[in-house]
Amino acid sequence: MGLAVYVENQIHERSYAGSDAGQWLTRVVTEAARGGTLAGIYQHGDTMFNIPQLNAIEQELAEIADRSPAVRPDVDALLELFEQVRRMGGYLWISGD
Repeated sequence: MGLAVYVENQIHERSYAGSDAGQWLTRVVTEAARGGTLAGIYQHGDTMFNIPQLNAIEQELAEIADRSPAVRPDVDALLELFEQVRRMGGYLWISGD
């Protein structure tokens, strides 16, 4: 099944970000540096990021895109998703298998 990605508003109403979002995140996590925040996404359970955490993850995404240009479109799409979360004042919820 892989990763399922959701966006949540401030009162934790959750909406599915679509199967593409899970694919983007899976490809990016594969390129994540050991010990980084993205490498800590739990593949078989749930992970949730708030806005300050997403802001910090953006640096990791930039490093991944520089190191692995093939995932640049995935990084760009995730950054757009992060912006959606910011506008909602909410969270990014990731559900593993």
